[in-house]
Amino acid sequence: KRLVPQKWRELEFFDNIYKLVGVPVVTVQLRYNGWVTELQDLERSRQLKRATGLDNLLYTPDADFSCFADLALASPEDYYIEGQGSLLQCVLTPGDPYMPLPNDEIIKRVSKQVLSLFPSSQGLEVTWSSVVKIGQSLYREGPGKDPFRPDQKTPVENFFLAGSYTKQDYIDSMEGATLSGRQASAYICNAGEQLVALRKNIASAESNEISKGVSLSDELSLV
Repeated sequence: KRLVPQKWRELEFFDNIYKLVGVPVVTVQLRYNGWVTELQDLERSRQLKRATGLDNLLYTPDADFSCFADLALASPEDYYIEGQGSLLQCVLTPGDPYMPLPNDEIIKRVSKQVLSLFPSSQGLEVTWSSVVKIGQSLYREGPGKDPFRPDQKTPVENFFLAGSYTKQDYIDSMEGATLSGRQASAYICNAGEQLVALRKNIASAESNEISKGVSLSDELSLV
């Protein structure tokens, strides 16, 4: 919205973007001294020699965070630390109720919900935590909002959009952002073919002009 010139809002395509309202998102990371999502073996969830638990992106309707994952399992190259346990990342969206709260209170509430989801993790301790608040991260989804999501190809020539808020098959998410980028790149590639054709036409026209200039020069020299 900040980048779109005011003049462009005269076009319905761009004006519709302003009908999408951003929502805050709060991301909480909790490092534990054990494996929170290990449900089968309590003893294994307490050892720190090997990562164990649910290696996936998880969703739940029973907590304020819509999705979460143990990053030590899902992305071990970046987040697994020898001698430490789960690094749970919980995404609270919409995060309106949490934005005014101090970080300590947010961590307290989220860790309580984690224990409620995984009773077997009772007794594990949070050894490290992080809270990141983003005022406008996603757009607020609701009835009738989908038609306002713009296509990646815009009415402005050679100006393209990408992002999870644009028109694609997924919700406003990382997956949606990736898909929108692929769709935008396809449009850009097509535009590149048109640009190559245009350059050839320009080069041909310039060549003809040069030829005419040479002929005219020859005629003048003969006079």
